[in-house]
Amino acid sequence: MSDRFWRQWWRRRTALVVGVLVLLSGCTGIADLHIPVPPSTVHDATGSTTTVTTDLSKVSLAPLGSTPPTTVVLTPGAASLSGIVIGPAGPAPGAMVLVERLVGDSVGGKILPAAPDGTWKLPGIRGGRYRVRAWRAPDLSMTTPQILLLGAKDNQNVNLTLMAFSGQNLTATLAPSPPLVGQVSSLVILATQQTVGSDGVVRGAPLPGANVFAFAAGTVVLDGTNPGTTDAAGRIILTLACMSFGPVGLSASINALNSFSLTVPDCTIFVPPPSTTTTVKPPTSSVP
Repeated sequence: MSDRFWRQWWRRRTALVVGVLVLLSGCTGIADLHIPVPPSTVHDATGSTTTVTTDLSKVSLAPLGSTPPTTVVLTPGAASLSGIVIGPAGPAPGAMVLVERLVGDSVGGKILPAAPDGTWKLPGIRGGRYRVRAWRAPDLSMTTPQILLLGAKDNQNVNLTLMAFSGQNLTATLAPSPPLVGQVSSLVILATQQTVGSDGVVRGAPLPGANVFAFAAGTVVLDGTNPGTTDAAGRIILTLACMSFGPVGLSASINALNSFSLTVPDCTIFVPPPSTTTTVKPPTSSVP
């Protein structure tokens, strides 16, 4: 066969090898490929032949790029959101409003301040599913954000109500829970100093050394050091016994100043589970 045929054959074989290695490099991270190429024969004008070696020993492949994270945008659009932030004493000037657009698992958001009269507005946004919440550090926040669906050209009014989360607070837990009539439960009362962070999250720091006095209504009996002083974790631990079925009616005061109603499950009567006894019938004889 002619030299031209063999040169074409080697070029095709080299191209095939390079293609296979390129595919492999995407899986194994190969950056440099060293491909040996056989020498080729060149004929000059005098008819003599010269062997020329083509240097393709180093073929660099660019690394595969990663898919950039999805960015959810709010603008531009023809819709708008507006409203007023209201606290326990009325409009809440200085509050911050977070508007987030939700697309699948991705979120894009914008924080804007409320006006001195508590009003806020975000025009020129896209339609879609939105989550809106507000807060004012260090004393006001929302426990549950508002979720809404905004049309492409809708103008929705969203009023946001804030609750006070400042100062001292008391909470209670029981174990076992619910408390059973005729049995004793452990009652843990936790004293905290609440504050609202700049991100709107309500945080409670344990309040050690506080004086806590607990009260129970009806036929519920409390036992232990009461009033008591909270430990380093902000707790006092008492026992609670239910004498009859019904609400516990539990409350407590802290430092003889603030009184709190403590939510715990009602006293319950123990009901044994139904019997699962299975009656086994004797086998029927087949002998006549």
